Amino acid sequence: MAEVEQLSEELTTLKRVVQTSLHRGLLAKGVHEVCKAIESKQAKFVVLADDCTEDTYKKLIVALAKQFQIPVWKVEKGALLGEWIGISKFLTKTKKIKSRKCSSVALKDFAIEVSENEKQFVEDKIKGL
Repeated sequence: MAEVEQLSEELTTLKRVVQTSLHRGLLAKGVHEVCKAIESKQAKFVVLADDCTEDTYKKLIVALAKQFQIPVWKVEKGALLGEWIGISKFLTKTKKIKSRKCSSVALKDFAIEVSENEKQFVEDKIKGL
């Protein structure tokens, strides 16, 4: 039970960090932007969807991140990332019309709205990746 709560806390914190960074223009999304952020060493870390069906896509992101020593945080579903960055369509707040996947995002910097506790939590997590 504690493991589920910890996982939920991790995803909630990661979601908040991703969304606030997105609204401040500090998030790279999609293969082109993510690779560009990694190669220019702007990315603090990369979030990669485990259910990405393109193996070459995953290998490219992981290899680039490893080469430039940028941590990769894996999430189970690309649809989750799609919701976080706002590419899924909703009829109401709870009823989803169309689920669209996003396979990767790269955080360039933390938004000013992110609290020190959240920032520290994420930094501790990515040190362990």
